Amino acid sequence: MATEVQSPWQDAHFVGGHPVLDLTNTVFDRNQPVDDGELLKDPADVLTWCVSAGLVETVPPLPEASASGLVPEVRAVREQAWAVFSAIAHGEAIPPDPFGALLERAGRGVRAGQTKQIGATPDRFTADWTAPGAIPAALSLLVINAVFTLPHDRIRACGRCGWLFLDSSRGGRRRWCSMSICGNREKARRHRQSRTQH
Repeated sequence: MATEVQSPWQDAHFVGGHPVLDLTNTVFDRNQPVDDGELLKDPADVLTWCVSAGLVETVPPLPEASASGLVPEVRAVREQAWAVFSAIAHGEAIPPDPFGALLERAGRGVRAGQTKQIGATPDRFTADWTAPGAIPAALSLLVINAVFTLPHDRIRACGRCGWLFLDSSRGGRRRWCSMSICGNREKARRHRQSRTQH
């Protein structure tokens, strides 16, 4: 489904190759965190991200009960997802605590009827997006599905900023989340370094 990226999001925020990896990248820099590096600041950021990521076409206005607590819950899902996929990217075992928390949150959403499967495949589901806890539950379900379906040997962490991405290049040698951003910055850094050494 082709969706238009909504403000404050840009195409450069969606370089992960999968919505779950893009979710883990909603902080400015993983390797060198900055004070104002948080990209999910309020419920509107979460909702516009869900639309921009193609998870839903439009999100109706959230009732007060759903909006309160949404941002910290979604950030918790993001950090748990990052812990899981960062471990995969570095060839390490999936850490049980964050993975277990994702399973529990997804399970609560399924039991409460907040997320429902569409058809026979587990990667297609719908969510009652306006119910309290539904968005974090749906995102958790998406993360779990990605753990079992994405090729682990193609999950990478950007050598410069630490963002995660699915390496779909033919040779499997992609090193940067974005050649136009981190790749060029790294090239410029090496160029400056080589000039100071001569």
